[in-house]
Amino acid sequence: MGRLRQTPRRVSGTSRRGFFKASGSAAAALVAAPMLSLAAERSSRAGLFQHGVASGDPLADRVILWTRVTPATPLSVLVVTYVVATDPGLTQVVFNGTTKTNPARDYTVKVDPAGLSPATTYYYRFFCNGETSPVGRTRTLPTGSAQRLRIGVASCSNHAYGYFNAYRRMAERADLDMVLHLGDYLYEYGPNVYGSVRTPEPPNEMVVLSDYRLRHAQYKRDTDLQELHRQHPVIAIWDDHEITNDSWVDGAQNHTEGAEGSWPERVNQGLQAYYEWMPVRIPDA
Repeated sequence: MGRLRQTPRRVSGTSRRGFFKASGSAAAALVAAPMLSLAAERSSRAGLFQHGVASGDPLADRVILWTRVTPATPLSVLVVTYVVATDPGLTQVVFNGTTKTNPARDYTVKVDPAGLSPATTYYYRFFCNGETSPVGRTRTLPTGSAQRLRIGVASCSNHAYGYFNAYRRMAERADLDMVLHLGDYLYEYGPNVYGSVRTPEPPNEMVVLSDYRLRHAQYKRDTDLQELHRQHPVIAIWDDHEITNDSWVDGAQNHTEGAEGSWPERVNQGLQAYYEWMPVRIPDA
C-alpha cells in the first residue's frame, strides 16, 4: 500500500511546554484535563466524517491521529487538513498540517505530528471540503520514571455478539492515560456463526480486501467504540481474528485454501485493511 505525503507545519508563538508546570504534576493534570462532550459532537457523525476520529501508538513526542472521509461520490483525491491544540476549543493551536487520501487507502487518513510535549493532553480535529470532524482527545507518553500510569485494557470485541458498553465506560474515565487493546479487535465470521445480536457487514465471512474494509467500517460506526477512540489513545495489537481464526504461518483453522484464495493473499489484504483503519504506525518495509 503506497503512502501519501503529508505536509505538517509547526505553529510558532504558542507555548506547549507550559501546559503542565512540571512533569511531576502530570497525574493531577490528567484528571483535570477536560473530557469532551458527546452531545456537542453528534452532528459530526453525518456527512464526511461518519467513522469518527481516533489516536494511537503514543510516544513522548508524537501520536498517530486517524480519521476516515466518506465522499458522497468517489473522488480521486481528497485534501484533509488538521490541527492539534492544548485546549478543547482548539484556540491554543500547536501544530497543523495537510495530507491527502484516496480510494487506494479507502479514504482513511493517518498522520503522525511530531514535536509534542511528553505526558500532555492534546485535542485535535480534521477538516475537509468545508466539513469538520469531531474533536478528539489524546495524550503523549511520559519520559523517564512515571509516578503513575493508568491503562484501560480491552480484547475480543465481537460486534455480532453484543454491544460495546464497556467501551463507553472506558471513554467516560478521565483518569486513563491510554487504552491497550490486546487483539481480536474485530471478528471475521458471517451471520449467526459466532454471535447473532447484530448482523455483520458484509453479510459473509471476511476473505478479500473489500470484506475486511467493510467490517472495519461497521465497527468504526459503533458510537461506543467511536467515543472510546475519541477520548483516549489506543495501543492495539492483533491476535488472529483480524485475519481469521487460529492462524499460523502457512494457514488457519478458518481458511480453506483455494476456495477462499491463497493464504498469503488473504493475510496481506487483512493487514492492509487493518493498517488503513487502525490508529497504528505502519512498520517500515
